[in-house]
Amino acid sequence: MALAPCSSDAAWGVLVDVPQHCNVKLRDVAAALVATTRDEPLPEQLRRELRRARRRLHDHR
Repeated sequence: MALAPCSSDAAWGVLVDVPQHCNVKLRDVAAALVATTRDEPLPEQLRRELRRARRRLHDHR
């Protein structure tokens, strides 16, 4: 929800979508997102897949 204005349901959908497309566990995606609040960079693979997931969400509407 912080990355793109959307509902909590839509944010959950994006969060669940990412691991399905990049072979990373959901908990690892969540941990990486939380780590960004400590100024840790988001791994490129996750950044790229989050961008794609947001695009899929937007296209689905």
